[in-house]
Amino acid sequence: TDYTLSKLARIAEASGSSLERTVKADVYIGDPSEYAGMDRVWKKWFPNNPPARCVIPYMGLGTRGSRIEIALTLLANDSKLEIETVETSGAPEPWSHEPQAVKVGNFLFLSQQMACDSRGVLAEGMLRHPEFPHYGLPGQNQMRHMMKNIAAICEAGGTSLENIVRRACFHDAGDHFADSIEEWASYFPDVKPASTTMMIGGPLVVPGANALLDLIAYVPD
Repeated sequence: TDYTLSKLARIAEASGSSLERTVKADVYIGDPSEYAGMDRVWKKWFPNNPPARCVIPYMGLGTRGSRIEIALTLLANDSKLEIETVETSGAPEPWSHEPQAVKVGNFLFLSQQMACDSRGVLAEGMLRHPEFPHYGLPGQNQMRHMMKNIAAICEAGGTSLENIVRRACFHDAGDHFADSIEEWASYFPDVKPASTTMMIGGPLVVPGANALLDLIAYVPD
């Protein structure tokens, strides 16, 4: 993480920007166990006002021995747009070093969304009860929980669920895809966001979470 961010800092400078102008980061790690180490280094590089961030494990990094890949979205230094951190008590505080969302111009970049609390622990009622293994729809329950939080963050950022324009959803194994996508679609009866769904083939960084959302919303003037 330290090496990759130092390299990105040089690229950003050569491009007329800097890491301080980062608005969104997509971080791919080899295994969920590496999340904590990555996050410690992240705090060093982004001590204040970190960018919105989504961390996805098991993404099949291309270089042998590589444990992390980072993609950044930045503003140029000469841009007149301002970077605004969005916070609301209507959704859990992030459990690692990222804000709930970052607003830039007419776009709201949300950080990773999973059905967890501010400790990074799966919210209550998100799994089937072990004594009743055939009852309940964990995909639906977790998506509904996330959408409640997302709606609060969108409102704090000056927009709404209906203005989400881009969705990437990462599933652990896909067992709960059907009820998850059905719940998601119920919030968009008319125009639906552009959407990509991927199965990562292993557990997410929050134990028990079956889906992770990476979202961008439009903020009307």
